[in-house]
Amino acid sequence: PPRDQRSNGVDSSGSNDENDNNGDTANAISKQKSSSLKIRMKRSASGISSSSIGDNNKDTDNHSSLPPKEPTMTSRLLRSLRDSTLPQQPYSGPGRPNANDVDIAHPWIMAVYPPREPPSNAPLMITTTATTTEDENDNDTNHETATTTTTEFLTIEHSNRAVECIQQFIDALVESGRAGDSRMGVHFFREWVSAAIGHVAANAAITAKKDGKEKRSSSKKRQKKKRIMTNESLPLGSLSLHNFAAGSTLTFGAMEKANVGCCLGTLDVSGVHGLTDDILTDVICNGSFPRLRRLSVKNCRKLTGKGIAALSKLNKLTALDLGGCFNIHPNDVISLVQSHPSTKKGRLTELYASGLGWTDVALEEIVDLTEGHLRGLGVGFSPYISGPGLSLILSRLASTLDRLAVPFCTGMDDAAAAALGSKLPNLAVLDIRGCNKVYSLSGIMDQRSEGATAGHLFVLARYSGISNNSLEETMRLYDGLSCILDGGGVGEGIRR
Repeated sequence: PPRDQRSNGVDSSGSNDENDNNGDTANAISKQKSSSLKIRMKRSASGISSSSIGDNNKDTDNHSSLPPKEPTMTSRLLRSLRDSTLPQQPYSGPGRPNANDVDIAHPWIMAVYPPREPPSNAPLMITTTATTTEDENDNDTNHETATTTTTEFLTIEHSNRAVECIQQFIDALVESGRAGDSRMGVHFFREWVSAAIGHVAANAAITAKKDGKEKRSSSKKRQKKKRIMTNESLPLGSLSLHNFAAGSTLTFGAMEKANVGCCLGTLDVSGVHGLTDDILTDVICNGSFPRLRRLSVKNCRKLTGKGIAALSKLNKLTALDLGGCFNIHPNDVISLVQSHPSTKKGRLTELYASGLGWTDVALEEIVDLTEGHLRGLGVGFSPYISGPGLSLILSRLASTLDRLAVPFCTGMDDAAAAALGSKLPNLAVLDIRGCNKVYSLSGIMDQRSEGATAGHLFVLARYSGISNNSLEETMRLYDGLSCILDGGGVGEGIRR
């Protein structure tokens, strides 16, 4: 009982003091048990955090240990999601679409679902309706049935429900401002690997990587070669750390230790301000990500020409976004493209490098290197590119180029736009935002109408000189045109 109820003065032989001592002892034992229980609960929660949501710390053993023998509850839930037969749904992050994220190639990890047969430049979200007529046997009436095909939508490339769940968790952390460099650790990224390829294959890949590190000299080389050959049969996954500004050494080191590279095909680290030349060279391009196809380092402003030179080691790269990295010069990009194995093999199909200060001469050098296989190009925010030079140089890419971004290029005007319509018949997506000398799309549509192969054209034209009345007049005259004049259009330029 409480002390005030025990000390009622009935026992005059000193039993009150004895009761007080006993009460103090009982309280101390109770506090000790409570403290012990809290410690056990804290350790249990810490273990779940380390295994499921990546409580990264300075304990190197934790970062290099194998996954726990018994899967956590989070692991079991993710495995159930991966094996589920739920229908594919459009991916939507936790935040609202932002006008700053409008780009013809972004969101970088998104792709059209159902998958298209390449190359397909049809606009997104087309719904076709077919009407069939059936004769009724009992009477002379006919029965009409309308069939609507599955509407296209955007979802994470090479994804499943478990991968989407983890990606939504990352997006929520970034948007809430709770994503520090130590937030996502080795165990977290191992869960991503398990979600992408299955826990059995993930554990085998981790074990193979650990065994490979224990080999030496020629034996180590043979083991590494065998491991890479085994990884080629694994499915590819897509991962986005978009706007994860705090991501740096710990995050990318955890990705490397978790063997994310065994199945990573698409990586978006745009806006990760902690990404430096050393991380790019020593982690991403050191052989730990041998299967990387598509990489975006857009707005990673600590990168320099020295860092991006290491990208030549990613010999399977097909798409690269360097836009907004203002410490990179166009000559650095030209040197990279010139030395990259994908250029020599004709596999480099997309190159976006807006905001680097391109000139007609630098643009011509890029076209010389990529002629015959470049499908997507971005050279915006370049006041030194002239309209006539742009159309003349890009005419050499007429057979392949179908996506072009030239936002805020002062040399773009109505004459240059019309010339692009004539020179680039396969053009399907055009970004002319901020080109305030372009007042109408009638010129480009008129030139396209004369070509037999021209299809639908999607245009981003916010802050251009095109008015609503001008656009309405053009759309009355020509079919096959979609244009965004406001801050919308997130993801609508994606054709992959």
